Amino acid sequence: MGAKGIRIEEPGDVRDALAEALAYKGGPVVVDAVVDPFALALPSHVPLHTVKGFTLSAAKQVLNGRMDSVIRTIGRNIRLV
Repeated sequence: MGAKGIRIEEPGDVRDALAEALAYKGGPVVVDAVVDPFALALPSHVPLHTVKGFTLSAAKQVLNGRMDSVIRTIGRNIRLV
């Protein structure tokens, strides 16, 4: 027994792909969504411990010479870059 596979590569394709997956009656469906590796998944209200953890992570990256990664993450999430 196999599963139907649906791959989403563009944000505009999400609605149609999920509708197709939910409408499929022939068995299980695997939805493979390509996402931005620098996108932060945050709730509308960010608890203090989450902010603390993010700040600590960013500081460790800077101290380990990965400032480019920190800048990319910030830029992609506030749409400056």
